[in-house]
Amino acid sequence: MSVTLPPLSDVDFRQLRIFRTIVESNGFTAAQDELGISRSTISTQMSALETRLGVKLCRRGRSGFSLTEHGQKIYSEVIKLFAAADSFRAEVGAIRGNMVGELRIGVVDAMVENPNCKLDRAIALFHERAPGVHPTFVVVSPNQIENALLSRQMEIAVMPNQPMNAAVQMQQLFHEEQTMYCGKEHPLFEKAHEKMPIEQLAEQKYARRGYSVALAFQSLFKHPPSATAYDMEGLAYLIRSGKFVSFLPTHFARQWVERGEMRALRPDLLSFKIAMCVANFPQSVMSRMARVFRECLIEVHPTVTAIKTVPPTLEKTAASSSQ
Repeated sequence: MSVTLPPLSDVDFRQLRIFRTIVESNGFTAAQDELGISRSTISTQMSALETRLGVKLCRRGRSGFSLTEHGQKIYSEVIKLFAAADSFRAEVGAIRGNMVGELRIGVVDAMVENPNCKLDRAIALFHERAPGVHPTFVVVSPNQIENALLSRQMEIAVMPNQPMNAAVQMQQLFHEEQTMYCGKEHPLFEKAHEKMPIEQLAEQKYARRGYSVALAFQSLFKHPPSATAYDMEGLAYLIRSGKFVSFLPTHFARQWVERGEMRALRPDLLSFKIAMCVANFPQSVMSRMARVFRECLIEVHPTVTAIKTVPPTLEKTAASSSQ
């Protein structure tokens, strides 16, 4: 027989917020600074919450922090609960003529150095129009953004153009150029200025991006990847090791190129551009503050002309180099 949970009280909401912070901080210790309370208080509040809900939410001990199966489900519902509460607060504020609340915004890593990215200007403009809104930026990999949007962990995101759920709309803002690089300890470093055959590059050990949407980056090579990274910084470490080649955003790699620690490989053939977009639900179901932030993003980014968004393949580059 199912037992209905009694109406939530202020204490319940406080404990659920503590639980959410613990999960997002990946443990009790890291959550202390965020919450401003002691570990013993956190433990007491969590025990009380587990008793209230009647399920074990997490495991903690020498093996580290992890969620139970029930804890994972409860966390998903907590995200939805607070997203609904924030949306209610924001809409009531809009009715009263004010925009208030938290706006969670997703972004991918290594965009800040891109001269085409005007996100800082969009933030400044948004703050002028909605000073009462608390923007929270979350850096995630591209394949995580779709789930984060669908589960309401964030309302809007700036990310590479890629296939998405039909409920998510995307509009291009700017572009990001990608180029293949090697480190100074790599055998090809001293030959980087030469027009090496594409077939030679296709035989090199390469580092792949760990998210599934990056499969197109691997189409150049003749063999499986030899290393994996889930962010641009990880790829940079692998390239700088001198053991692998890989693609990086040109603006991100520039710092190491200028210090003589990386070189581009056949940028005349192996550079391509990716459209960077704003992703969100239809405006009819977005909160007012999310709609305003989207407007700010579009306002500060001029229209981008059509660009090549498909990474080079061995067949295409070989054909180009022979012309």
